[in-house]
Order: sequence, then structure tokens, then C-alpha cells
Amino acid sequence: MKRLSLGRHRQFLFRTYLFLVVGLLVTATLLDMGFEYLETRISPEEDQWLAMSFDLIERELAVVPEDQRDAVSERLSEEIGLRIQVLHTDDIVSTTNSPAHTATLVDAAGDISYLRNAPSLNGLIRLGPIVQQRESLLLNMLPPLFYLSIFLVVGLWLRPLLKDLNLITSAAQRFAADYREPLSTADDTTQLTSLAKNLDEMSSRLSGLFRSQKELIAALSHEMRTPLARIRFALAVLGNKRGKDMQEQLDELSDDVQEIDQLIATMLSYARLDHPDLRMTWQYVPLDAWLRQSMEKCRQPGKEISVEKGEASGEIWMDPRLMGLALSNLLVNASHYAKENVRCTVRCNVEQYQIIVEDDGKGIPDSEGEAIFKAFTRIDDSRNRKTGGYGLGLAIVSRIATLHGGNVIAGQSDKLGGAMFTLSWARPEK
Repeated sequence: MKRLSLGRHRQFLFRTYLFLVVGLLVTATLLDMGFEYLETRISPEEDQWLAMSFDLIERELAVVPEDQRDAVSERLSEEIGLRIQVLHTDDIVSTTNSPAHTATLVDAAGDISYLRNAPSLNGLIRLGPIVQQRESLLLNMLPPLFYLSIFLVVGLWLRPLLKDLNLITSAAQRFAADYREPLSTADDTTQLTSLAKNLDEMSSRLSGLFRSQKELIAALSHEMRTPLARIRFALAVLGNKRGKDMQEQLDELSDDVQEIDQLIATMLSYARLDHPDLRMTWQYVPLDAWLRQSMEKCRQPGKEISVEKGEASGEIWMDPRLMGLALSNLLVNASHYAKENVRCTVRCNVEQYQIIVEDDGKGIPDSEGEAIFKAFTRIDDSRNRKTGGYGLGLAIVSRIATLHGGNVIAGQSDKLGGAMFTLSWARPEK
């Protein structure tokens, strides 16, 4: 169970980390695409600087005689730092008739030159080539480094949170196993200190409450046995003075004392099942011998208990003492309410073991199906001396089922017509 909880905890943390990282990556990618789209929509079709440069060069060369244009072009090239060349229309293959059109040429080295019609010069003006910035490994690595930084930042942000969660979860599991050890995590946490303090205070109060309750039950049970022993002694002394009327009263008192003593023993048994020091003795138990021993303790006159094992045979994995107590309580409960027949069925499949106890009594109302497994809860018809229930037998069965990692459910028997209790627990993997 602890390993399963830890696995679920790790899955939750991984899903949280993955959600944050993927969300940030998707957001960054969408923003990047949005910026590129807006840049293409907002940027003009022709660079203003380039258009103004061509206009100035054309006006400068238009007032110069044709034989001096090359010299003026060289002078302008030195001034602006870009080569300027006037090309005659006959020197090019084709061009456009639009005087405002600027063409872009890319040479083998990747440098860019710009061409524009110059009607006043009866030709074209070539500006360039402009040396382009070569690819940089560092620039190419910037996008991957950016996305990698997202993983790193999210990881650094989550690390203290995950550490605190692991600390609180481990302490909570220890407290669930042993209520005598309250949580003490506030001093060791960094980000979830407030939550840890609240949990520490709550666990401390619960621990004190559990301890006082257990001590009260144990003290009450032991203190009650002392006057009970004195009453028994007094009854034994009075029994020597025999009289018919007195003897009947003494017998009734003796039955009452026996009932109180049995109630105390049952309460102590129930309290021990919830004690942190309880250690289960898991082992493979021969089914036939265990069933035979359990049946001997539960047989009641006038009630027939039949056993069906089905395909179940060999050995069953359990704590024989605790499971024997659970089966005994189920059979005693069924015998109290049965008219004649009680049936116990043991099943075993690949995944789990099942013990099913049925009777031919009145059955259990659907509204009481869950309540009857709570301590000191009894159906109204059971409050009489004949049945003698304390409301603890089925609560003990439920607790033993939980200790075995299983459960017990109440229902209606299709075959006998009365109540049916199904106790199930997992079969270990071999």
C-alpha cells in the first residue's frame, strides 16, 4: 500500500512538471509565431532607407554628364561605403517597367545586391553587394538554449515544492501507521511551511485524542473487571444459601455478570485490532485444517453449518488467528439469526480469496448494509437476550478485512434467502 501511494505521488509530481513545461513551451512557440506574423504585416514592402538611397543617387547622377557618371559613382561609393554601379538597359536580360520596383540579387557567396530602374539615367542603378552576416553557432543555439532554460527554471522552481511534498507525504504515512508519532515537518520545509505547521498541529491533537481514547477504554475495561470479580465471589457465597427464588435471581445476576465480562473481552479485542503495535503473522495456512478448527468454535445447537470449498484447496495466504476470529464472528452472527441453515463458502481465483457466509434468516435491510459494520451498531431486532449482540462482531470483521487489504460487504442470499456476508482479500503474486 505504501509503495502504491508513493507511485501515485510520483505520477502526480511528474504530471505537474510536464504540464508546466509543455504549457510554457506552447506559449513561447505561439508568441514567437505571432511576432513573426505581425512583423511581416507591419513591415513595408520596400525598405524606406533603400528607396531614399536610390532616389538620392539617381538625382545626383542625373545632373552629371554620362561620361562622368562612373567617376561620380565611385566617389559616392566611397562616401556611403557601398558600391554603386550604373547599368545600361542593354546590359541586362530583363527588367520591369515599374520605376519604383526594386529587385534583389543574391550571388554565390550569399551577398545581396539591389537593382532599381532609373528612367532619368536610361538604365538601372545597382547598389551592392552588401555582405551578409554569416551564420553563427551561438545564434543558432539561442532558441534551443531558451527552451532548455524553461525546463531548468521550472525544475528549480518545483524542486523545493516537491521536496516539501515528499517530506509531508512520508510523515503522513508514518502517522497513519502509528498515531503515537505526530508529524514534525514544519522545521524541515522551505516553501510549504504554513501547511506543514497546520498538519503538525492537527496530527498532535489527533495523537493525543487517540491515546486518551485507548487509555480510557483499557482503563475502563480493567477497572470494571475488579468489581465483577467481587460480584462473582458474592454470588458464589450466596449460592450456598439455596432457595428456589433466590437461586433464580442469582442465576440471572450471574448471566448479567457473564454478559458484561464478555462485552469487556470483546471491547479489548476490538481495541487491540486498532493498536499500532499489532503485528500480523502472514503465512500460508492449510485450508481444510483451518476451516475444521474454526467450525468447532462456532457450532450451536439446532443450527446446521455446511461448508463448500468449490475449487479452493491447498493453502491460503492470511493471518490465521485474525482471519479465524473474523470467520468465527461471521458464523456466530449467522447462527444467531438463522432459522436452521448456515452455509460457509470459500472461493479462490487468480486475484483474490473470498469467504462467503449465508443464512436463512430475515436478512438485512438495504439501509443497514454499511452501518452494521460500525462499532456498537445493531439492528433493532437484535436488542434482546436471545441474540445477545454487542454491535462489535461485524466491526471486528471489517477491521480484520482492512488489515488484510480487503473488505467485507453485506447483501442478500439468493439461495438461502437471508443475509450474506462476503469477506475478500487479495491473493499475493508468486
